[in-house]
Order: sequence, then C-alpha cells, then structure tokens
Amino acid sequence: METTTITLQELDEKGACFDGCELFERYYPKGNADYWDVIKKCIALEEFWDINWILKNLDFTLPDLVLDELPDEPVFVYPGKVIIKGDVKITGKVLTKGGLNVIGKLIVCGYARIWGNTKADEINVNDGCIYGRAYGETINVSNKGWIYDGAYGETINVSGDGHIYDGAYGETINVSDEGRIYGGANGETINVSDKGRIYHGANGETINVSDKGRIYHGANGQTINVSDEGRIIC
Repeated sequence: METTTITLQELDEKGACFDGCELFERYYPKGNADYWDVIKKCIALEEFWDINWILKNLDFTLPDLVLDELPDEPVFVYPGKVIIKGDVKITGKVLTKGGLNVIGKLIVCGYARIWGNTKADEINVNDGCIYGRAYGETINVSNKGWIYDGAYGETINVSGDGHIYDGAYGETINVSDEGRIYGGANGETINVSDKGRIYHGANGETINVSDKGRIYHGANGQTINVSDEGRIIC
C-alpha cells in the first residue's frame, strides 16, 4: 500500500500534543518513521486517539476504498474514504480519514468504535460508539450506544440509555426508555416518553411529551402536547 514518512518536525508543526510528540520520539529517536509503522505501533499501544489525530491532521490521503465487506480485523485504519457495498456489522474499531459510507444497513455493537463521520441507509448503534456525525434514513441508538457529533436522518430513535451528543436533526425523533439527546432536537415530529430526555431544547411542528419524559431548556412548536407527568422545563 502507498505510504509516506511521518517526522517529528511535521507533528510539531501540525500542533500535536506534547504527549504525542514524546511518544513518537520514544519509539522513533531518529525523528522520522514510515506512516504505516506508526499506525501499527499506535494499534499495538492502543493509542487510537493518536491514530485519529494523524488521520485528521496529516496531509497523507489515499483514494476512496470500495469494498463488498469490511475486512475481519480487530482494528481497521484507512487514510481516506471507505465505501462498503452491502450490510455490515462492526464489532471492532474502524478509523478513517474521509468517513465510512455503507450502502446498506450498519450495525455497531459489542463495544465497537468508529472514528470519523458515518453514513448508511440504516444505522443501529447498540453498545457501541460513533465518534463523528451519523447520517442515515433511520438511526437507532440503544443499549448504551453513543453518537458523539450529532445525528442526521429521517427517523431517529433513542432508547435504552442510548445517547446522542451535539444534537439530533430529523423528520421524526423518538426519545424513550431513558434515551438522551444533548444539544437539542430539531424535527417535524418529536416524541419524548418513558423517562426520555432532551437537553438544550426542542424545535418542531408537533412535540409530544408524556410518561415522565423531559425536555430541558424549552420547546418551540406549532402543536405541543404535554401529558402523564411529562415536563418541559425552561
């Protein structure tokens, strides 16, 4: 696979943190190393956030990678966009520079982690995390699944202690069973029930809050229905 060289000078110029530069210098005292050698070393050390920084900040980029299925590897790294033609279930760690695009259904489970923006026809995050934005026609977040940089879809369902950070944007947004949205919810219809929570407000045409559901920091809508111990708290 095409490669390049990473240098300590480049890391410093790009604003790498002190700990990252110190780690690089420890393993590569000459001040330079092959790109993929550095990636492999970070994997061995479980320094996944360092890999994420390298992908985001260094200029090295490969062409789009189109696959029928994701390789069966505990950690998959690619400095470019990855396109999967078909359904995929991820249980390991995936780090990309240009994002992950699944033409089909994506399941993120079993403590799986995805670094980078993620797009699929349907996204199911169940006991896994997406560190980036999520785009899909249907997005389901449950069982302590987390999306960190916002969710954008037609239908968004958050339940079972699932969390979305940095907002949810969709036509229909359902929050229930102790699901959480932070950063607000924006949609045509927003339903909050069964101890579901939306923080930082909700904006929609129709907003329904019931069964101990809560919206914090206000709600704006043409029709707002609050019942059965539901609350909107300003």
